[in-house]
Amino acid sequence: MYKVSSDRRFQKNKREIRKAYISLVQEKGYQNITISDIAQRADINRMTFYSHYDIVEDIFTEFVDEMESRIISEISRHNIFDLDNFFELLNNLMYQEIDFFRYIAKDVNCANFKSAFVKTIEKIIILDLDDKNDYSETQKKIAGNLIAVSIAYAYLDWLSGDFGSATLDEVISTTKELLKDNLSNISFTN
Repeated sequence: MYKVSSDRRFQKNKREIRKAYISLVQEKGYQNITISDIAQRADINRMTFYSHYDIVEDIFTEFVDEMESRIISEISRHNIFDLDNFFELLNNLMYQEIDFFRYIAKDVNCANFKSAFVKTIEKIIILDLDDKNDYSETQKKIAGNLIAVSIAYAYLDWLSGDFGSATLDEVISTTKELLKDNLSNISFTN
């Protein structure tokens, strides 16, 4: 479990811990990181780490939760789900930690990270589908999963270099176009 506080020193330490975690993940792989590694890299003691997190994995959990919260907050601010705005928001979030996301996309041992990325997108898509009363719960879950996997793997495959020299804008533009075309053709009947 991760802890939350508005104290400036607490926030500063948390930023340093996250920075240390991200650099260590890229350097050693996420499975090989210890609390001592993070404390040394962040120039804190182990007790400071424990005042912020219980275990190393909590750093990633917090990262995913914050990303999800920021996306949901932004979508709520516009009061409507818009695919263009959604991709723009994802692009902005991804570029803030591009090296970290690139590492995750390329490392075969990061399946849980990739799954969390897909589940975050899926949760947001399903929230939008909740407004569509003609969808059953099963239909929402399936549609949400299909859309989320398409979006997540467009990013992950681009980050891992699977699209060759294609730019992110080209990949996202194509993904949006295909999603919009296919979503307009989906019609569920109960």
